[in-house]
Amino acid sequence: MLSLARFSIKRYAEPAFYDFLLKKTGIASQHFSFLHNQLIRLISLTIMTGRTKRKAATDDAAEVKAKKVRGETGIGHGLKWSNVGGSDANCSLIVLSSDTLGGVSKVAGFDIDFTVIKTASGRKFATGATDWEFWDEQVTVKLKQLNKDGYRVVFFTNQGGIEKKKVTPQTFKTKAEAIIKGLDIPVMVFASTGTNQYRKPYTGMWDYFSENCNQGVVVKKSESLYVGDAAGRAKNWAKDKPKDFSCCDRMFASNVGVKFYTPEEFFLNQPSVPFEWRSIDAKDFLKKNPAISAKDDKSDYASKKQEVIIMVGPPASGKSTFRQRYLEPDGYVVINRDTLGTMEKCLKIAREKIQLGKSIVADNTNPSASSRAHFISLAKEKDIPCRCIWLQTPLELAHHLNMFRQKQTKDSVRRVPDVGYNIFKKNFEEPTVKEGFTGGVIKVNFTPRFDNKTDEELFQHWTD
Repeated sequence: MLSLARFSIKRYAEPAFYDFLLKKTGIASQHFSFLHNQLIRLISLTIMTGRTKRKAATDDAAEVKAKKVRGETGIGHGLKWSNVGGSDANCSLIVLSSDTLGGVSKVAGFDIDFTVIKTASGRKFATGATDWEFWDEQVTVKLKQLNKDGYRVVFFTNQGGIEKKKVTPQTFKTKAEAIIKGLDIPVMVFASTGTNQYRKPYTGMWDYFSENCNQGVVVKKSESLYVGDAAGRAKNWAKDKPKDFSCCDRMFASNVGVKFYTPEEFFLNQPSVPFEWRSIDAKDFLKKNPAISAKDDKSDYASKKQEVIIMVGPPASGKSTFRQRYLEPDGYVVINRDTLGTMEKCLKIAREKIQLGKSIVADNTNPSASSRAHFISLAKEKDIPCRCIWLQTPLELAHHLNMFRQKQTKDSVRRVPDVGYNIFKKNFEEPTVKEGFTGGVIKVNFTPRFDNKTDEELFQHWTD
């Protein structure tokens, strides 16, 4: 066969190529002219068709990319992806919602992993976006019935792997879209990407849905529900079943104020089993330790004489709140290493303020005698009294206050990691007057005091 691959379309039309073909084929010139012209036309069409297909493919790829940027999906119902608090790479909340779906008064909320789906591979963690299957055949049956009965089916899920870079936002979105296509009903999705104000058991995801994605319709919580597998069940709650990794799904439902079910209870109609909250019961704490109002708070910890105060207590035990309420209004200057950076700078600023006649308060955890010694020495050097204010807040309560503070401030004050508490416990030495506290060691119990009703209600939410 005659090969034409090495010739360009331009060379096909050249006289030299015309003569070449005449010699090779032996076709009479009067017939060959027609055939030559048809060959040129065919080759031109082939090349143009290839270019058209490549352009179409390029255009299609560009459109797919543009749709992703716009958050559009192929699952209908006007469902689009959006982010809260930044781009995909660093947002706090990933949302799949719709402006065209009407608002509803009844919500059926679900966790995703090991509630709606499980891994097809049988592994604890999915190997990719396609490693899933429905948790049970009843999942599709019951979710379709809920949709038919007028419920809005919503997925509320913690996806901390996104913040830890173990899974990409796009992988999560691809899986979620596939699940919704399999259910063949409209489903909204709210995914917390890390340890932030939207993470369960906080109510942030529910609040965002009800305030921004339900067309202004008020949800009747008494007719709504939430289903999840993190339910606080002990090991062997059923034969060979492991301990639940947490109780955050049950806590989330309680905080929101809706009925809670485990997947076994909801999909398989199994009876409930014993569980533990595994956290401080803030409602019970408040009953035993009633909050006081600002006008009834007659505490007086400030001294009329110049002094140095050293705060001691675990992270989020109330140290900063204490000095803001009881010391700063009387002119005490705060020295905080987290803000100033180094002990050298802390001591430099402290000396300057003492020289100006100011009292100072060293506001850090200060767990060990060695961490307190610098300021005790400074007080001795300046010949002024030194007192210790030791917060008696239990560690379990401090953990609760840590999470409460993050939610209260909407992430402007982030939670202290568990390692911060571990370091405090490891280094803690009980403060005594023998260290040089000439003004004594004052033990202060935690007394609830709230600036508004919202904070009081938030304090009573479960935290994990």
